[in-house]
Amino acid sequence: MVMTYQQVVEKFNEIKKPPRSKKYNEFQRPLRRVSENWLMLQKDPHSYVFKIGRIDAVRYLEPECNDKFQVALRGMASTFDEQLMWRYTRFHGHNKLLTTQGTHVIAPINPAYGQQGKDFSALLTFTNAGLLIPEESWHADIYCLRSTEEDKARRKKLKVDLEAYITLQQFKLQSLKEEAKITHRLGRPFASSALSLGARTRMFVYLNEDPLPLESAEFALLFDEVARDCFNVLASKRVYNTNSKLLYRGWNSNPSEEDDKREQAEDIAHEITPEEFKESLTNKLLTLANINKGSNYVPIGQFPNALPRTYYLIDKGKTLEKEAQKS
Repeated sequence: MVMTYQQVVEKFNEIKKPPRSKKYNEFQRPLRRVSENWLMLQKDPHSYVFKIGRIDAVRYLEPECNDKFQVALRGMASTFDEQLMWRYTRFHGHNKLLTTQGTHVIAPINPAYGQQGKDFSALLTFTNAGLLIPEESWHADIYCLRSTEEDKARRKKLKVDLEAYITLQQFKLQSLKEEAKITHRLGRPFASSALSLGARTRMFVYLNEDPLPLESAEFALLFDEVARDCFNVLASKRVYNTNSKLLYRGWNSNPSEEDDKREQAEDIAHEITPEEFKESLTNKLLTLANINKGSNYVPIGQFPNALPRTYYLIDKGKTLEKEAQKS
């Protein structure tokens, strides 16, 4: 629940100024320990401000009328400061707020507000009941990536150029199943590859050549290595998601139990179809070529109902344009 302006005033009056400390003047109050003068509530001529890490994180502006108040927010760049912000102000990086229309919206607090020419991450207007008034509020933009026509054309061209190589790997699927290395390290969440940095770098260079070096023996060998790694990851994740216990040794398990686990894991991996392997391998190649995502940074808009799984605080496209203009 959002604190109202009156509640902040009462909080300030409840905290007494430390009598023997020279770190605080008569308009400053410690929020935690007296020695932590970087964490305080300060009274200014027309506002009350929560200072976190000596940054004016949350400023409650003096109301111009009796039925609503405004809060100016600055996003915290570190997780520690954001936790303190939530603990003492009940604001954090992506606030879910109830509006005057009875709907819930997200108010993201972007710490990179300065790059958009703004003084705050957000300026929110609330009723005295703590309800957000969206039409009288704003926040700094956050971005998601969208594919341009050029991005789509590059992906399509790469798929067409590598169709023969991918089809060949589908014919090798049985041997890949027999030689698969199914491990919990590749199956657990966020695991994506066991390829070395050198192999990933070489494949990135190859996939961004025009035309592709399809006749190169080194490229063919590296493609086999990528396909093998792709199937190992696909099989490991399939087993992990089916029964993760099959990938871990028990401290008191006997050899026969471990053999049973291995056989069950292999049976699960053998159920992978050529179409599933093709889809996984294609996605991996697009990722290695760094064209699996769009290149156009698009603002999500003001007060969305939900945030995408991945979003960005900075429009890197504009940042690169500014750097190019400076140089």
